[in-house]
Amino acid sequence: MMNGTVVVFGSINADTSYRMTALPTPGETVIASTASASPGGKGANQAIAAAAAGAVTRMIGMVGDDSEAAAQLAALVLRGVDTSSVATRRGIATGRAIVFVDDSGENSIVVLPGANDLLDGDVAATGLAWISTGDVLVLQNEVPADANRAAARLARSRGATVIWNAAPAPTAAADLVDDVDLLVVNEHELKQISVILGIETIREGSGSSALGALLAECARALDADAICTLGSDGAMFFADGLLGSVPAPKVRAVDTTAAGDTVVGYLAAHAGLPLEERLRLAVAAGALAVTVVGASSSIPHLGDVEPLPVVATERTPA
Repeated sequence: MMNGTVVVFGSINADTSYRMTALPTPGETVIASTASASPGGKGANQAIAAAAAGAVTRMIGMVGDDSEAAAQLAALVLRGVDTSSVATRRGIATGRAIVFVDDSGENSIVVLPGANDLLDGDVAATGLAWISTGDVLVLQNEVPADANRAAARLARSRGATVIWNAAPAPTAAADLVDDVDLLVVNEHELKQISVILGIETIREGSGSSALGALLAECARALDADAICTLGSDGAMFFADGLLGSVPAPKVRAVDTTAAGDTVVGYLAAHAGLPLEERLRLAVAAGALAVTVVGASSSIPHLGDVEPLPVVATERTPA
């Protein structure tokens, strides 16, 4: 079951990835075995994922007038994303990211925002002028928080659903986004949000029960449903006052870049389904993405994703 249009308001980057045996530690120099360039940015990756999952998808963002801009826009169009709402700013560089990937598939990323830093409420208002009930707005934290808040406020006022992927992790209250229907975070981002919200992070016990309690409290504070991705362990979700979890299929990871973006894009594309059902599909898509080297190039099409079987999920009040 598909919704209306998925609109992604966010970053567009030119990614350069380096593969190496182990990620460098402070002061250490390591030798890379390969290097590759690909389209990236959390916004662009999530737009590509939503389109790959079958949704009509539009990207709202900004690029510079440099040689990288045309390549990034062409890559989005090639993957089925409408780029008519992407603005070009003269004299500014398109966003860039350097991605380091080790032999286990783990990564470290350095981002230079470039044109992404110029997104504001005016860009949001222009790009979202047509958004309405049934559409889905997707946000991340690689653009200014003021712009995100303006976009969320406008989308909700028009009846659209708002998904906020709070990544990279917020560092202050000013980074938080109101008017959110679904919060998507990883464990680090969840803990950082809990600190900002003043929610106690040290509890009796540890592991999934403590993490679930934290997820529930953050969701309640934001008045939203919430998902915490757990890498190879799948994901945990909180909705309708209950906690549940979805396992991940066992795969051989070669590159975890864009796995989380794949999950977000698939969640947005199937927002008309019950949360647990679409999370099972999204987790399966994310698992498939880590078996392929690259960022947006690793995002699978819907036809290649085998959704996890629907089994009884233990839900607990939280």
